Amino acid sequence: MEAGIALLLTGSSADLSATVHAVELAQRTNAILHAVCKAKRKGERKRVGARERQEQFVALATGLGNQAGVGIHPHLLERLTGEPLIRFLCAQRIFCLVLGVNDKKEFECKTAWVNLLRKQLQTNKNWYLPALWSVVMTPWDASTLEHAISEVNRRSRTVMPGESSLVDSERADIFSTVLQHNKK
Repeated sequence: MEAGIALLLTGSSADLSATVHAVELAQRTNAILHAVCKAKRKGERKRVGARERQEQFVALATGLGNQAGVGIHPHLLERLTGEPLIRFLCAQRIFCLVLGVNDKKEFECKTAWVNLLRKQLQTNKNWYLPALWSVVMTPWDASTLEHAISEVNRRSRTVMPGESSLVDSERADIFSTVLQHNKK
């Protein structure tokens, strides 16, 4: 089994920068990208918008991955923390974790969480690496977002016949969602 990168998706606007970065990193390292979302439990009422955004980010990762020649594997876990995540990281031979955060406070909190996760992995009998790499992405500023949109549009126009590309509506949906969230 090839080593992989885990992209944790929560449906927040910060998932956009994390998704694009994870695909680029997977392309550069020849790794499989595992797009990981939390599964809805029976009786749980998760905001429909967040679930739809998670699906949009998986579709975005798949479209970008297809263009970049990166294998994308979607996964649902009962939790994106604790034992379910640790089992997943070990089973899929994950060497790098990529996730997005919305602000500095959340960045500090997630960084502390990743450090705790590393300690838990080191004591797990199935862990195989000296350390787990991690990338914690913050949302892009307006100019970076504009550049990313231009780059995605450019890439989608240069797709060769017979190759898959992001459908215009998928691309528009994901970027408009992020733009709306950033205005709030």
